[in-house]
Amino acid sequence: MKKLTPEQEVNKEAGIIVERIGERNYINKNGCNDPFWPDGCNMNLLRNHIIYAKRRITELCEENGIAIPEAFYLPTPPEVDNNYMANLKQKERVSRLKKQGNQLKRKKNVFDDTQTTLF
Repeated sequence: MKKLTPEQEVNKEAGIIVERIGERNYINKNGCNDPFWPDGCNMNLLRNHIIYAKRRITELCEENGIAIPEAFYLPTPPEVDNNYMANLKQKERVSRLKKQGNQLKRKKNVFDDTQTTLF
């Protein structure tokens, strides 16, 4: 596999930020299908991917004198309760999660996605 240039790596990380924010927002609205983990746990995982991508962009841009892309300034979603569930309609999944000892919560987490952030 051909090694990416620093500019290509920055663009790749910027794309990851946009994708992960979209995935996180989808889960917050609709839930996901992970049979073993609540939606909040998956949302926090996506948040960690966003933070890592932003750190990687910072490193690459500083080392190579590259301009920081606009996607870097998209707001980082807040951390949510790991037991958050967007909905409880998936009866089998909800039952399995409860049997695992999860105390599922439904309180939606809303954040201002127009405010730019660094991390």
